[in-house]
Amino acid sequence: MWLDNASDIDILFYEPYAKLISDITRDGSKNPLTIGVFGLWGAGKSTLLSLIDKKLNDDPDIICVNINAWMFEGYEDAKVALMESLLKELYDAKPFQEVKENIKKLVGRVNLFKVATSTLSIGASIAASIASGNPLPLLTVPKNVEEAANAIKKGTEAAEKVKTDFFEQETTVDNVRKFRKDFEEMIGNTTVKNVVVIIDDLDRCTPERIIETLEAIKLFLSVKRTTFVIAADEKVIQYAVKKEYPIIDGSDVQLANEYTEKIIQLPIYIPELSSKDIENYLLLLVAQNYLSTDSFSSLIRKIYEKKYTIRDTQMRLEELKEIISKLGLNFNPSESSFMKDAVIIDSVRDIVSITLKGNPRQAKRFLNTFVTKQSLAQMYYDEDIDMRILAKILVLQKLDPVLFNQLNEWNKEFKISNERFKEMYEAVLSDSNNPDYARWSTLSVKKWLECEPKELFNQRLDKYFYLTRENLKKNIFDSQNFSFETKQILEKIGNTSEGSISGIMNDMKKLQLTDLNDVFSILIPKVESGQLKYFITKELYVTFESYREKIIQSMSESKQVIKLADTVYLKAMYKIDEEEIAQLLETMKSTGRLTQKLYDQIVRKDK
Repeated sequence: MWLDNASDIDILFYEPYAKLISDITRDGSKNPLTIGVFGLWGAGKSTLLSLIDKKLNDDPDIICVNINAWMFEGYEDAKVALMESLLKELYDAKPFQEVKENIKKLVGRVNLFKVATSTLSIGASIAASIASGNPLPLLTVPKNVEEAANAIKKGTEAAEKVKTDFFEQETTVDNVRKFRKDFEEMIGNTTVKNVVVIIDDLDRCTPERIIETLEAIKLFLSVKRTTFVIAADEKVIQYAVKKEYPIIDGSDVQLANEYTEKIIQLPIYIPELSSKDIENYLLLLVAQNYLSTDSFSSLIRKIYEKKYTIRDTQMRLEELKEIISKLGLNFNPSESSFMKDAVIIDSVRDIVSITLKGNPRQAKRFLNTFVTKQSLAQMYYDEDIDMRILAKILVLQKLDPVLFNQLNEWNKEFKISNERFKEMYEAVLSDSNNPDYARWSTLSVKKWLECEPKELFNQRLDKYFYLTRENLKKNIFDSQNFSFETKQILEKIGNTSEGSISGIMNDMKKLQLTDLNDVFSILIPKVESGQLKYFITKELYVTFESYREKIIQSMSESKQVIKLADTVYLKAMYKIDEEEIAQLLETMKSTGRLTQKLYDQIVRKDK
């Protein structure tokens, strides 16, 4: 099994990025500096941070502190939690032994900030304002009149204590400046040339916690001799900014972009792995499962030397076998076991690479699923199963869950062969453009049809679908597994107006196929249930030809009564395909959902 954590071995070949970032942090002229390591979830950001940490830990002039932002999710104030965590790490570090008293004073100052936010956040904010006469942008403010009235009452009661503990001599702004000054001087009194703070998993946090963490860095901690390296999905950060700071009506300021640029001076983007990279990665993961850590490290070093990772073509299984043979690596339990799995994965890795969207985490998840199903297959059926077919079926399930379920339904009609599957197979590969098989005719699905073993229509697939039966019960798929882009599109559709729907359609057209399938897996049932407004359904029908059959089928099975306001959208659909929409309208009439008057209005030719 492959664990979803940072790898100690550079299997993603991120060494150049690690060297670039570590070299930048050693250049004291660029401090203070905040570096953003941007990449999608599962892109390998944690692995890259681990490589950077290794390089910096060998440098006596640098202190490297690792902080996981997700750990602060349960804290009332992530700013305070981050500062406390960093100061504790420095307190225990050897170069800071002589300035421990300074660190204690800084911790005490952090505790005063904590006092200011501890009295039920809103009450404390008002209390602090009353006590100091100054606005407190770092503290929570009431969101409505009633809340403000209650807060003022609590604030009045707490004002005297906050004033005594926190504002007796200094305002909030003074305290922020004082903290920064003391923090900078404390580092300056050591022999350390740079404190590098590596922050991971920021994009797992809620929008509020993301903003608090970034503001703690900008307002309190970004001083001379400090470098912050933040790993996150940039889109998640921008989403958090939009949530916390909504756009003012009439303003065209791109606040999310400007906010990110203000805090993160140097963005470094981890590119999405190419299909070739994912193919190499899948093969190497299989090798990793059968080799010791030392042997696998030797294999990776040799691949680096041969520059297989930067050439235009993927690494072939024969080349991998040759390296392993020359290095004399030992397998556990045996080389034959490795080759058996390697041959299976090699046969499907080209099509798998298309479905995984350049994501290393998804590659691990796919292999873990395959290994689990492989073990179950052996327990259920002993040797009476073809692992290549199992792998291919799992690929389809990942590639397009709708087609996966359709193939299962076709398999139930198997007699001498799977006639429905065979008809589709021949139509798609002959490029007949049969509209019934439009969804099977996409480039990625055609590649799936052509990969080994071919002509699955001659095989009964009952055993394979039995092994994957948990996925057959899902008509609406688990949204937790959706990509950020998919979730964002669904949220936009949920909040759209007629004026903004065309822009959302343009965004949808940019989605990868698997993301688009996920979006429609949620929207199609909503069409049938009548939960989707007709102007949205119309735009989906007009924009996405390959999904029209599903849209029409769902509209046909719906019980929603057609109103006058809906006719303009049905009319627009009618203009696209008169025959298809006319059949739909007849069905609506026969079930009492559409009156003759409205029917005539839809099909009437405008002069």
